Amino acid sequence: MTRVIRAVVLALIFAVLVVGYFFYLTRMAPTRATEEAKVAEQSELERVLSADFQNNYPATPREVMKWYNRILTLYYSGEPSSRQVDQLCDQALSLMDQELKEENPRDDYIQSVKYSIGDYKEKGRKIIEYKVADTKKIKEKQVNGKRVAYVLSYYFLRDGNDYEKTYQMYALRKDRKGRYKILAFQLADENGNVLEAAGALDAGGLIREGD
Repeated sequence: MTRVIRAVVLALIFAVLVVGYFFYLTRMAPTRATEEAKVAEQSELERVLSADFQNNYPATPREVMKWYNRILTLYYSGEPSSRQVDQLCDQALSLMDQELKEENPRDDYIQSVKYSIGDYKEKGRKIIEYKVADTKKIKEKQVNGKRVAYVLSYYFLRDGNDYEKTYQMYALRKDRKGRYKILAFQLADENGNVLEAAGALDAGGLIREGD
């Protein structure tokens, strides 16, 4: 009889331990996932901020756009500090053509980006995913004696409880050093056809179809 009681007690203790461990795992899993996401985000932020575009500029128009979209994603989906936003803006400006930078002086650009980031947070907007057109789909033309590449980017965004997708056509002009710099961008359809009715332009360089 004593052995039976002892076996029952041990079984109950084992069951309690199993349930307790399962409860611990279910409580810890979301926390661990959140921490891992923060680490990944921080690593991406560090990688982008440490990129040396002066001495190691992206070699192709597609690579330029991939870097630029990484910056946009950190603007609107990350949690950069005010100082880090300043640094991200400097990185973005490094990818822009001189003509576009003249239209967006650094201080004005930073102020506009921060306002846009605040607006995104207030309305629950985030960039969920982006894609840049394959190299074979990138067209190049000679415009006023300079080489210009046209690159289509796709963005999938969360807007509160809704989701939307948008396409933008970017024009990148080749400078004297052979580097492609972002000159202009315009709302487009999925086939890359520029739309005449432009949407609202976010300071960071993201056109949306309306507010």
